Amino acid sequence: MVGAVVMRIVDEHDFPTFGLAVWWALQTVTTVGYGDVVPTNHVGRIVGGVELVVGVAFLTFLTAGVTSTVIQRGQAETRESRGEEREHDLQLILEAFAETRTAIADLDKRLDSIESRIAS
Repeated sequence: MVGAVVMRIVDEHDFPTFGLAVWWALQTVTTVGYGDVVPTNHVGRIVGGVELVVGVAFLTFLTAGVTSTVIQRGQAETRESRGEEREHDLQLILEAFAETRTAIADLDKRLDSIESRIAS
């Protein structure tokens, strides 16, 4: 969100609305980058680069945190309960991924709605 605010301030020509800046920031931080909205000045490109690094770093830290938690739980358990716990953890992870997919699909619908309103 900070990237969208900064981009709206530093590049009003390419980002005439806050909604468009938010759309660009979401595309950039998730490294999707559809290319429909891009900064054309040097400051905007620098903000875009920072936004990309932040997005990749966030995903890296998130992955490392989840991995670390799963490993620590696995080491603390006894051999007998490891199989059951791992299966339970795997089920929890799969459920979390399903929830994440649903949330992303909902977000995509909302963004499509915003994009439709912007295009109108």
